[in-house]
Amino acid sequence: MIKYRTSTMSNETQRKRSRVRFSIENLSSKVKGTGAAILYGTCSVSMTFINKILMTSLGFDFPVLIMVFQMLFTISVLKILSYFSVINMPRYTLSRGLSFAMPSIFYASNSVLALGALSHMNFSVYGVLKRCVPFVTLILSILILKKGYPSHMTILSVCMLTIGCVLTGLGDLEFNAKAYIFGGLSNISQSLYLLLIQRSAHGKMSTVETLQLNSINTLPLLTVAMICMGEVQNVTSYDRFNELSFIVAFLATISLGCLLNYSLFLCTRLTSALTTSVVGGLKALAQTLFGLLTFGGISHNMSTYIGISMNTFGGLFYIYVKYKESLGKKSTDLKKIMSFSTAEDFKSATKSEDKDEAYMGNGFMVVTK
Repeated sequence: MIKYRTSTMSNETQRKRSRVRFSIENLSSKVKGTGAAILYGTCSVSMTFINKILMTSLGFDFPVLIMVFQMLFTISVLKILSYFSVINMPRYTLSRGLSFAMPSIFYASNSVLALGALSHMNFSVYGVLKRCVPFVTLILSILILKKGYPSHMTILSVCMLTIGCVLTGLGDLEFNAKAYIFGGLSNISQSLYLLLIQRSAHGKMSTVETLQLNSINTLPLLTVAMICMGEVQNVTSYDRFNELSFIVAFLATISLGCLLNYSLFLCTRLTSALTTSVVGGLKALAQTLFGLLTFGGISHNMSTYIGISMNTFGGLFYIYVKYKESLGKKSTDLKKIMSFSTAEDFKSATKSEDKDEAYMGNGFMVVTK
């Protein structure tokens, strides 16, 4: 009769190693995702203020031209970094460009539509309208990513954001139908390109590759839009090109625009399109409050204030829900790892009976007759 002595200590050691390995990987992923979201939010808020300085204070109101220079700057920086082997970036080809054509088209469309919306509505209400993006992203993510429905709490938080937006719109006494149509189409375009970027990231496309393809693909589209909108002709009449304040603001705008796009793609890749859109919504909250204190133009009534409050609470509630879900996922995944480890031990021991041997995890093989 054969008896097997198993090392209980080795099994316990394996379980502890599984716990530690999972905790480190989970923490690393969570820290990266949080860092990317913070970077995106910071860049987005900073970009809003710098754009206002350049376009409002300095009177350089040529947004599409600015975006064209941002794309040229991004392409140049990526080329230089790739040349000195700082980043690993494959050569741009037509086939690679076509594989990323749809995200680029929706990215360019969102840029033009957003400008059209902003030109027909006040600064604060535009910020509230953009906070409808999470709801649109929530709906489209089910159709495009095919991952099923999110949790009830996630849906509730996003719906609160959207209802708040509707209430704010009802309280806007300067309602402009054309502006809201442009804004709605802009939200759809933004949601689509975020979701398509997330899907391409799951296809193992790096953030640098995403930034490269998007910059090169959108450059001709934005150039055409710039010409059609008459910015090329109008910019020649600008008379402050030689001022130091303009040069500093212009360089800051195009360089921060490059960093903003990188942080946007990075946040979408490490978290999700929905989380990225919610971070953008929180940025829009800061934009709305800033508009209330500075630019004005918002209607002061109960519907507007309730709407902005619901937007704020919905955004904070979403952050809380995602934090709780991450804790729950950590607990569930750890149980799966523990169960898998135990099952592997049992399977290994069962198979080895025919050989008069028993392997338990990473322990020693002991045979006693």
